[in-house]
Amino acid sequence: MKQRTAAFPWGAVFFSLMGLAWCGYIAFPTGSPAPCLTSGCALFRDSRVAGISLWWIGGAYFFLLTIICLRGLRGTARIFARIALFLDCLLLLVMFLTSPCVDCLVVAVFFALTFFSLRPKGGDNWNAETPSPSLLLPIWFGLFLGNAALALNEYVPQWAIRNEQNTETRIYFAPSCPACRDALVTYGNIAALYPVEEKPGDLEAVIRLEHLLKTGVPMRTALTRSLDTAEPLPPISETERIVYSVLLLRNKAAVLRQGFKALPLIQVNGMPAGAHPPAESATPPPAMHEEHEEMPDAAAPAQPAVSAPLPEAAPLPAPASSAPAPQNPTTGVLPDGEADRNAAGQTTQPRNAQRTQTRRAMPNQPTEPLPWNWDLNNMNQCGQGTQVPCDEPGQTRR
Repeated sequence: MKQRTAAFPWGAVFFSLMGLAWCGYIAFPTGSPAPCLTSGCALFRDSRVAGISLWWIGGAYFFLLTIICLRGLRGTARIFARIALFLDCLLLLVMFLTSPCVDCLVVAVFFALTFFSLRPKGGDNWNAETPSPSLLLPIWFGLFLGNAALALNEYVPQWAIRNEQNTETRIYFAPSCPACRDALVTYGNIAALYPVEEKPGDLEAVIRLEHLLKTGVPMRTALTRSLDTAEPLPPISETERIVYSVLLLRNKAAVLRQGFKALPLIQVNGMPAGAHPPAESATPPPAMHEEHEEMPDAAAPAQPAVSAPLPEAAPLPAPASSAPAPQNPTTGVLPDGEADRNAAGQTTQPRNAQRTQTRRAMPNQPTEPLPWNWDLNNMNQCGQGTQVPCDEPGQTRR
């Protein structure tokens, strides 16, 4: 009996080229990858093994499998396809435990199709033995269905009765929950509202609440009227009532999937819209300067405190005699702590105050000769208009 030859595996070549094109489309740096439909796409798109992207590894596999099939090495191609399907089952299990990736599910389909197209059939001369039923395809199919269901559940948005476009703030609530009603009154205008059926009667209350909010009723009034059993329900069919029940069940499953059991559940991502801090004043507040009281130095002599600047010294009257008075080259200032006594025996200002007056008068008015000079050797008043003559400069009174 003549043995039939196996047909050329055109199917495996076609699916390998399709897988190669998809991996290159996702992994090529300058390409525009497909948008992430689920969170798993962003999670696994940049995954690497030994520093090499999974997409480049998949592209290299499909390229090598195409070359093997074109050379007619069907047994080798089948071994490669079996190993690739086994590794893909492990990846599907990881995605099932974390988050499904739609891009990875597309590549998984090409792995399964190449493996299925390379399976030997009865009479193929490239594999004399009849292969035993493989368990890889049923296991792969189960994992694929589980990931596809999770991806669909994540892709389909949850049901919100108000502000569904707001992705920053979400409130999961039940109308029968008092704390939920307080949260709706406080944040209901800026948050997306996701109802949950917690007690009997919540379904009818949610239907009333959605209708009242759409008609423009304020939140507080709408909550009160939604719990009133005398409030008529909007006309809905039994099919719509079942849809409402399924939507509420999905929202409740989302709460439980996140590990929460109590309501309300308020989720905030970043700064919620409408909850901004008050604008800062354009004028900065005055800087607070600490005033430190300096203690006077014990070694320094005490100085008289002057609370206000003294008025400028007025020019003294000229002497009666036109003869010029002898000038003392030294400064006519008393030492610290001593007072000046004039001809009438009255006490004048201290030295520091007199120095201040002299310095203030210098820039504004000409310096005139004083009617008397001071002899610093004996500290006695002398000069014109007195009974004591002044010594010549450099002499000492005996």
